[in-house]
Order: sequence, then C-alpha cells, then structure tokens
Amino acid sequence: MKGYNMYLIIRHTKYNHSEDSYYIEGTSDYLEGAQELLDAHKIINKRDDVSFSIVNFDEPLILTDEIKDSKQLELPL
Repeated sequence: MKGYNMYLIIRHTKYNHSEDSYYIEGTSDYLEGAQELLDAHKIINKRDDVSFSIVNFDEPLILTDEIKDSKQLELPL
C-alpha cells in the first residue's frame, strides 16, 4: 500500500537505576486521531517519570530483485 502511514503513541518511562522503557500505547491511521490519543494520555498521566509522544511509522521500503541487482547501488570511492 503506497503512501501508507501509521502513527504510534509511545509511552516513555524514565528510570533512575535501569534502562528506560518504551511501550506502544496506541495507534492511528491519521495524525488527527493520534493527536487526540496523545492529548488523552497526557491528561490522565499523573506521573513525572512518564511521557508520551507520537511517532510516524512509514511503510518499510522493500527492495525488488531488479533494484538489488542494479549497478546504481554501487557508490564510487
């Protein structure tokens, strides 16, 4: 599906004595919906060590055999 975007709502929990954690709290196909989810999470969040953000997750680029074999991928040194 060309041009497909997904927006992820990420919860970031900061810890003092171990690595931070990241968790996907929600998803939306539209930026407006993602912004609404983000606002809702921010309103109900009472913890100082937790923050939320939106990440735009684009469809991954999948190379075809034609592109993989192309001489265009060779970079001159």
